[in-house]
Amino acid sequence: MYGLTGQVAFDDDGFLNISKFHVRNLVYDGRQSVWQDIGCVQGKEVRPFGIIWPGDAKSLKAETEGKKRYKVVTNPVQPFVMTEAPHADYGTCLSDTPCLNLTNKVKSQEVVWQAIEAYENGSTAESGLFVIQCCRGLTIDLLNKLASDLDFEFTLYIVQDETYGQRSSNGTWSGIMRDLTDNTAHFAVAAFSITNQREVAIDFTDPYFFSGFSIIYSDRTRETSMLAFLEPFSTKVWFAILVSAHITAVCMALFEWNSPFGLNPWGRKRNKNYSLASGLTMVFSVLFGHTVKTKSPKAWPSKVMQNFWAFAAIFIIASYTANLAAFIAGKHAGINYYDIQDPRLQDIRIGLLPGSAVHDSLKNGGSKLVSVADRYPVPKTDEGIDWVIGRFLVSACWKVKDVVFYHTHL
Repeated sequence: MYGLTGQVAFDDDGFLNISKFHVRNLVYDGRQSVWQDIGCVQGKEVRPFGIIWPGDAKSLKAETEGKKRYKVVTNPVQPFVMTEAPHADYGTCLSDTPCLNLTNKVKSQEVVWQAIEAYENGSTAESGLFVIQCCRGLTIDLLNKLASDLDFEFTLYIVQDETYGQRSSNGTWSGIMRDLTDNTAHFAVAAFSITNQREVAIDFTDPYFFSGFSIIYSDRTRETSMLAFLEPFSTKVWFAILVSAHITAVCMALFEWNSPFGLNPWGRKRNKNYSLASGLTMVFSVLFGHTVKTKSPKAWPSKVMQNFWAFAAIFIIASYTANLAAFIAGKHAGINYYDIQDPRLQDIRIGLLPGSAVHDSLKNGGSKLVSVADRYPVPKTDEGIDWVIGRFLVSACWKVKDVVFYHTHL
């Protein structure tokens, strides 16, 4: 079979049996970038013409002295970048990648360069400029593979404020974004999400991990309070019921005391008197459904008021019973938030990492959740998870990958 490119043949698996490719490399000739043929592949035969690698090297395995060295910034977030202390016996990182944790947290390009230069010149942590830690994780593995394939060296350091970067009102950045925009670091490797604002300021590679947003929250406590019987109604409702009961008792006592037909020392001069205590006894006995000995009012206004209160007590008791059943059923049920826009999230202590992709996305979307979360700013992802476990925060919103990792390893 022949096509526009020549003869075409396929094997049983659908792969081309006859294939021919020209391999080209984009090089700079002093004036512009041009494509240059560097080889040809035909079938299983490979014929290279010669490649000029970065650094004008004739082979991929160039000498160490000719390698380019880059300053790389990162931010520890499990499972992409994890840090630990060097080996206790050897004082070095045996299998992990050394990374510098700067002791001077003043955000300055000179501070970072001074520490990196001291490390590259052979200074140890005793200089006081940095502490050597061992970094590992998915992102670190990708960095080492990239350095091996492209034949470069790097000095890895942890961003001083351990944030990805938030843009201020005057247009400046913090965190990793600041190190990149002011050329403190050549590039960054981290769980660094692509957002519109960041993409305007810096360039991103193709994504190596895709993730959404998720919510992590602490389990409800199963302890029952001694005042649990009050929880079906709010404080305002209980206050309204008590005020209504006392107003009803006072009105009945006044009606009965001033009526010519009531239980009072004058008028018909009955043997019993209807006092405020009599009204309170009647009101609360009707409300709580207890049959205790009470004095029945004789005046018509008092009788109307008593019947009105009995009618209201029926609705109060019915509402309390229904709410009590719902409260008991819901107390032992799990929490189920529908999505990130669930209005119930605005009534709890929820935390967000300032400057994170989650924070920026919710802020740009006009979510009210941002104003609630700003009351409880989370300094780092790890600390935010610990706050939820320690119940300082009820809930926190992170990327799905972070939530899944912590949920698996707790």
